[in-house]
Amino acid sequence: MISTKGALVLAGGGVAGIAWETGFLLGLQDEAPGLVRRLLTHSTTLVGTSAGSTVAAQIATGNNLQQLFDRQVAAMTAERIAVIDLAQLGGMVTEATKDAASPEQARQRLGTLAREADTPPAAVRRAVIEARLTTHEWSDWPLLIPAIDTSTGELRVFDNTSGTNLVDVVAASCAVPAVWPPVEIEGRLYMDGGARSLANADLAAGAAQVLILVPSPAESSFGVAVSDEQLRALDPARVRMINADAASLKAMGANPLDPESRTPAAQAGRDQGRRLAAEVDTFWS
Repeated sequence: MISTKGALVLAGGGVAGIAWETGFLLGLQDEAPGLVRRLLTHSTTLVGTSAGSTVAAQIATGNNLQQLFDRQVAAMTAERIAVIDLAQLGGMVTEATKDAASPEQARQRLGTLAREADTPPAAVRRAVIEARLTTHEWSDWPLLIPAIDTSTGELRVFDNTSGTNLVDVVAASCAVPAVWPPVEIEGRLYMDGGARSLANADLAAGAAQVLILVPSPAESSFGVAVSDEQLRALDPARVRMINADAASLKAMGANPLDPESRTPAAQAGRDQGRRLAAEVDTFWS
């Protein structure tokens, strides 16, 4: 259930995106601690897609931002590198979805690719997600995590009433097609919620104000981060979308799934959060 007060939407962006979003939120706290106390409360619904599902779940299960940031800049990590060519992946998505009769059919084709791809074992990937989440149980914080059924292409939005395991849900939302294995939940295989939308911002419809953090440019080889249609779905909410700036994009590097991107992305996100703290404070007020 969406809070009528506000929603924080955290978009996908790989390991680098997790680090950037964590750093950005800590940067807000550095300059405007009162803002973060108002923003990160149970009256704010968290909507997390892919990388954003990790950050949202971490926040919802009681981790403070400094702890999360320290984990991003630590030398040791359970993350595993995946080599990814964003342009090539974008081309694969375009080819799979070309001439599809509906968005669901397009995602269904992508789901077929996801199921047939040669990826690391599911247990190996799940161990990474387990390590990301210090608590593996849902809390009472309103948290929405989207994933896509690989067989039907349909969107499923998980929350703390779904009766599902939080680790599995986050792993599903982070299951980049042809990179990480789909995740089985209740006999169905699910893939990255970003296959529908990088942010799935329309899931925040009903909130009075919506802050959207996107660790990528406004437009990339995957298309626009948040479509006009999704923004219209949020009417009449006040909406502020923040994309990673040029310095942050440079810090993230060419491969957002490389664990080496964590520290520079987190630091750049923190710097950007500090610079925009006053502006976001005014917006959220």
